[in-house]
Amino acid sequence: MSTDSIIGAMTGMAQDRTQMGIQTALIRNQNQADQQVLQILDEAVQAAPAPGTGLVVDKRA
Repeated sequence: MSTDSIIGAMTGMAQDRTQMGIQTALIRNQNQADQQVLQILDEAVQAAPAPGTGLVVDKRA
């Protein structure tokens, strides 16, 4: 193998590693956002009154 081919291979591997790192970071951020949405929804469900015990409906409105 020539020096140029070794350098080319190493450069390609470094680019692949960088791209994989970026993809991993994007997936991690998306996962955190999804977890935050689920937490917000879970809190809303926990705060909701039980069926039949909600607020009185004003039928005159």
